[in-house]
Amino acid sequence: MSRAEWVVRHLPEMTAGLRPALRAHLIHTLRPDDLAAAAAVDDSAHPTGLHVHDASRDGVPYVGIELAGGLGALMHGSRVVALGATAVASRRRLAEEDAAGTRTGLDEALIGHWSSAPYDYGVMETSECELRADGTGWSLLAHLGGEWVTRLTWRCPSPGLLELRTEDGQESRHRYLVTTAPVTSVTFEEPVEFCHQYAKSG
Repeated sequence: MSRAEWVVRHLPEMTAGLRPALRAHLIHTLRPDDLAAAAAVDDSAHPTGLHVHDASRDGVPYVGIELAGGLGALMHGSRVVALGATAVASRRRLAEEDAAGTRTGLDEALIGHWSSAPYDYGVMETSECELRADGTGWSLLAHLGGEWVTRLTWRCPSPGLLELRTEDGQESRHRYLVTTAPVTSVTFEEPVEFCHQYAKSG
């Protein structure tokens, strides 16, 4: 299968994987109310251009997606590598660096998008977090009062220990366990965004 054919086949899952990060980006930068955020995601989530990079990791190519509203993303399958201005989609060096990255100080099992939704039985709030391979990420807390996004950096100073540092410098440590059955999930001893358990969704 050619790279172009691969992209055509997997574009729906890439755009689906991009939506949570795009929503968090818009909430953080625009700080709209819930309805405005939902509308902004719908308006911005349509690809306007694609860049299929030569770099790949684990047999999966890196694809840049240009979006409406002057935004761009670099994807590795359904995983968001970077999101920002339109130029992010065409940054070949960023794809090459991620492909060659050794993930030093990070637990690869934690890289990706996580949601507490599957475990929020009877709870009126939900949490999400995305931990990227470059040691950056974000967390989101949503309930009837609104949605709040925090940008962060992360590392694993020792096995089974996650260290988070928010954009305002607050640091927290969370012991965790990742399991893969029946779905890939992570359980924290100390809650992250008020939740102890998350399922991986990207």
